[in-house]
Amino acid sequence: MEITRKGIILLYLISCILICGCDNKSSHSILKSNNKEECIAPHNPYNDGGGHDAGFNWAAETSGDCNGNSESFNEGCEEYHTQLSQYNECLSRNHQ
Repeated sequence: MEITRKGIILLYLISCILICGCDNKSSHSILKSNNKEECIAPHNPYNDGGGHDAGFNWAAETSGDCNGNSESFNEGCEEYHTQLSQYNECLSRNHQ
């Protein structure tokens, strides 16, 4: 039986996926060896002094609604609330 180059590449890619798993950046948690997740608190991915940065920081300090006059401010604010929600869900799963 002849193994073709495409077959070898396909086997390699499948092996990499199985070994490495999938990376889901939106989960904000990492499985530990005891099947508990390491929950990652919200962190500002912007830190550039712009609207996104200001919105994220404002939401972190006030926990307010994201209804500012700037689209980038609102997006930064929403990012904080999304990360906070994921963090709280992770903590909840670990306490079950």
